[in-house]
Amino acid sequence: VTSEDVKLLYDYVGKGHGMLTEEVIDAIKFVAETEGILLDPVYTGKAMAGLIDLVKQGRFGKRENVVFIHTGGLPAIFAYKNEF
Repeated sequence: VTSEDVKLLYDYVGKGHGMLTEEVIDAIKFVAETEGILLDPVYTGKAMAGLIDLVKQGRFGKRENVVFIHTGGLPAIFAYKNEF
């Protein structure tokens, strides 16, 4: 993987650091229910919400491989217990 292979998207940051959106909440719940993986609301939840949106937009072909790297941050979910 080279730097040319990596594309940063800032479209899914929302209103700011640590601020939830409905899409992030939905993504976290969806991945927890379907895959048994807990995402944090600050980083990986937003990244997954973005990935889900890109898939819905058809940005990936049916034969393309997509890798999502869960970088941690799980304990942060407990700070948002009322939202979940």
